[in-house]
Amino acid sequence: MQLIGIMGGTFNPIHIGHLIIANEVLHSLKLEKILFIPTGQPPHKEMKEVAPAIDRFNMVKYSIRGNDKFEVLDLEVKREGKTYTIDTLKELKELYKDAHFYFIIGFDTLRELSTWKDIDKIYEYCRFVVVNRDSDLNEINQFIIKYKEIYRLDIKYVNIPNIGISSTLIRNRIRENKTIKYMVTEYVENYIRENNLYRG
Repeated sequence: MQLIGIMGGTFNPIHIGHLIIANEVLHSLKLEKILFIPTGQPPHKEMKEVAPAIDRFNMVKYSIRGNDKFEVLDLEVKREGKTYTIDTLKELKELYKDAHFYFIIGFDTLRELSTWKDIDKIYEYCRFVVVNRDSDLNEINQFIIKYKEIYRLDIKYVNIPNIGISSTLIRNRIRENKTIKYMVTEYVENYIRENNLYRG
């Protein structure tokens, strides 16, 4: 039985915080690997703020080079229309028939889980791992209990170092012509500059 973590998200752009989260969960739960799955057309975001899917996919692909426990999949990038987690999980079950999946989320996503498509069926496909992002542990536990009772979700909590970096911060700094060095990998920094991303 394989234990596989899933890092889904817009990755707009991917930054070192994402990589630290993935690495902490990988080791904390003793997973075989982490699958990074950039969204194609995310249902909850304004597309005008989101870089093209192929650019976000490329930035993830090259950010995880050199770590054989990290892998990127283009399932959602290739999918037409809006991207829903339940559809991706069904595809993953076909690809990895003997795997148990741990879907990694932050507290902001935890709060929105009830709005996800077919949330009452997702427990059949994965467990969730919520990581702290300057959030209150008591509040996290309240959500964990609530979702278990209502939607039968199995949610674990993993404590990680709090890194005060977000994709929003990075996009804002780019628009303000400020440095993003060490917040993203060197490849991503160069890719953003060469492709003139997030300039507004």
